[in-house]
Amino acid sequence: MLTWLETLFGRTINEFIGPVLPSSHLFVLYLGSALVISMATYFWFSRAEASVRPEGVKKGMFGYIFDPSIWLHKSARQDYVFFVTNSLIYYGIVAHFLISSHMVFEAIGRGLNAYWGVRAVPLFEPSVASTLVFTFVSVLAIDFTIFITHYIQHKVAALWHFHAVHHSAEVLTVMTVSRQHPVDLFITGTVMVVLTQTVFASFSYLTLAEPSQFAVMNVNTILFAFFVVGYNLRHSHIWLSYPPWLSYIFISPAQHQTHHSVDDKHFDKNFGFIFAIWDWMFGTLYVPRGYEKLEYGLSREEPNPFASVREIYLKPFRLFWGEIKSIAKPRLSTRTAKPDRSQDVTERISKQG
Repeated sequence: MLTWLETLFGRTINEFIGPVLPSSHLFVLYLGSALVISMATYFWFSRAEASVRPEGVKKGMFGYIFDPSIWLHKSARQDYVFFVTNSLIYYGIVAHFLISSHMVFEAIGRGLNAYWGVRAVPLFEPSVASTLVFTFVSVLAIDFTIFITHYIQHKVAALWHFHAVHHSAEVLTVMTVSRQHPVDLFITGTVMVVLTQTVFASFSYLTLAEPSQFAVMNVNTILFAFFVVGYNLRHSHIWLSYPPWLSYIFISPAQHQTHHSVDDKHFDKNFGFIFAIWDWMFGTLYVPRGYEKLEYGLSREEPNPFASVREIYLKPFRLFWGEIKSIAKPRLSTRTAKPDRSQDVTERISKQG
């Protein structure tokens, strides 16, 4: 019992000390780099024509970056409270039920030995080249996990009700990334364990050694660079887009912002995390050709149907159960079934709330 409580406390407290943890998106270096990039975008737009300039630029640099109408918006305040509660409910409790990484590693290792035979000598010796490959493949596994679970959460109606919590944010701030229902996080976490441990076990099988990766402060070098070059702007009002050619390789903050847009042309686009290749392959890539003024939420009529943090946790379960009961009539998720992607969701919530 004491061990469980210690683990619960440890995982929860890590959420609150993110600014000192390189593994957290709230690490001070990542926040600092996002601030510097935000300042650069302000100077860029302040010299652009008014027709292609965000309205907030006229408030000056401080007003543009720390716009109180965004940071103190009701939706943003909801994010702050949800972050605190979810730090306990998910990271302190639900995460304990994730499949053990060690168990998955052992199971995959036994499977490889059974199918291909027990290796007596390594296929290749650990080297700089193998470390480089493992570093890249590990990130690909993480990236594909986030893409495919994100895609499924949009396309499967029953799961969309949990993911709708994230899309109900009316404004985007650095804390909106944590606006994810525990069920959403559990699904992604489970797939993440399976895919990343498959990569780890495969490299261990081939080299007969524990694989290593290039890292900065114990964070995969590629992930570290990704966090430094503006990850925290993905959920923000700061428009940072890449040249079109680069947007076919990497997902820019602006591309993720369009993913949250209520505009029809942005529906179910840009599911990717780091790389745009998955969206390109699945036909879901959207590349902005310039600044776009966006509105966020589930719909223009009712962007955020969750009146409280309590509703954020409970109402998706009610809608999920209603979806299961009507399983005899399969349909696409509301995000693809009709232009107003949330009409059905908000109607059900109003009836059940």
